[in-house]
Amino acid sequence: MGAVVMIILIYGSQLAIFLLLLWLSWRFFDRRYRRKSEEASHHDLLSGKFTPTSEIFVDPRDGIKYQVYYNKETGEREYVPIK
Repeated sequence: MGAVVMIILIYGSQLAIFLLLLWLSWRFFDRRYRRKSEEASHHDLLSGKFTPTSEIFVDPRDGIKYQVYYNKETGEREYVPIK
């Protein structure tokens, strides 16, 4: 009985640590695909840092047409819906 409890404690703690690290990485470190707030995006575009490209596409998920803007300083791309 004591050996079973030890095995559960060892593997259970490893699983808990793994899940905690997985959650932390998702929550704090992987921000590549998260959108900025509408207000922040609008401010960046109006500041003149972003220039429009000739790239326009329709997103298959929502069917909305987007114009791509590019920041030469950072390489960042911003996707702005065309109304």
